[in-house]
Amino acid sequence: MTLRNYFRLLAEDRSCASYWSWFWKPILKFASIFYLIGLRFHSFLYQVGILKQFRFDRPVISVGNITWGGTGKTPLVEYIARFYINRRKTPLILARGYGQDESKLLYRQLPDAQFGIGEDRVQAGQQALAKRPADVIILDDGFQHWRIKRDLEVVTINVLNPFGNFSLIPRGVLREPCSSLKRASIVVLTDVNLTPRKELEDLKAKIRTIAPKVEFVEAYREVLYLYRPGSRERIQSDRIQGQRVTSFSGIGTPRSFQMLLNQIGLKTIRNFEFSDHHRFTDQELKEILQAKESSESEEIITTEKDFLRCEEMMKRIIKPLVLKVRLRLTTGEGLLHQYLGRFSPTSRTEPFQAEGSQKVIVSTDEHND
Repeated sequence: MTLRNYFRLLAEDRSCASYWSWFWKPILKFASIFYLIGLRFHSFLYQVGILKQFRFDRPVISVGNITWGGTGKTPLVEYIARFYINRRKTPLILARGYGQDESKLLYRQLPDAQFGIGEDRVQAGQQALAKRPADVIILDDGFQHWRIKRDLEVVTINVLNPFGNFSLIPRGVLREPCSSLKRASIVVLTDVNLTPRKELEDLKAKIRTIAPKVEFVEAYREVLYLYRPGSRERIQSDRIQGQRVTSFSGIGTPRSFQMLLNQIGLKTIRNFEFSDHHRFTDQELKEILQAKESSESEEIITTEKDFLRCEEMMKRIIKPLVLKVRLRLTTGEGLLHQYLGRFSPTSRTEPFQAEGSQKVIVSTDEHND
């Protein structure tokens, strides 16, 4: 187990991270206090105008979360981008770029979208718009990004692990206190097909006590098919139903990946979990291959995000089956469309101006992101 994985498991209060936890937990809890102080001070500087916000002359839709990854944020960005593409509008997706696997996945799925990638997302957006016009801006992972003003705040929450142990980073998985949900207009609950209905309703009631005005959309990741890298063949899940497999993933909520495999009838014999955005080494992939062979598994399966992160290496060493999924909205799709439809201008030549909005001078401090 790597040190990074150990602290991830510790933040999730997983029993497998019990070794030395008595020592680390109070230290991490103390560190969370300083994290909160920094968070409050950062937002305060924007609220009083010391740090300036920037408004694009296009509507901006923020898609984010309040925990470490695994909430279904990237599939939702793709869904929203397709909403506009299907209406012959051009979305500009602004991403910070640290999760290159996510950006790469969106690039492949959305050839008609425009992208601005970089730590300074104001600059990335300006440069992208100078090259090609766009109708709407989608701010990927934007909930904690105070620098850009937005017109719609959408937050994704994975119902399997909505708030972790309710502690902030690094003791827990929260990037902000739960009270920050008051800023959201829509909360998209993901993986709703993997949890009992009563637990889902209890979660919604809990969120409503924090943010009474928030509206809910329910969604889950639907399995489309599996594919082998280098082959155009699409393998339907019923063709391999009942097979013994070895699985591995480096995503925010690896449990959801395992539950999806079980749902399509696969028997996971060996499973390897890594931290979110983990970059695999040759040695790790060889160990996964050895585990597959020693356990007499018939296939190695991983997520598409994991495959794209280390594509050439995986093709060379393990040649896994890759699980292809898409976001399926079950409740509240019409509601989401109503919100998105408000930001679908009839002409991109007319600049968007939100009510009471005003363009302000851009702060050049990179750490303000």
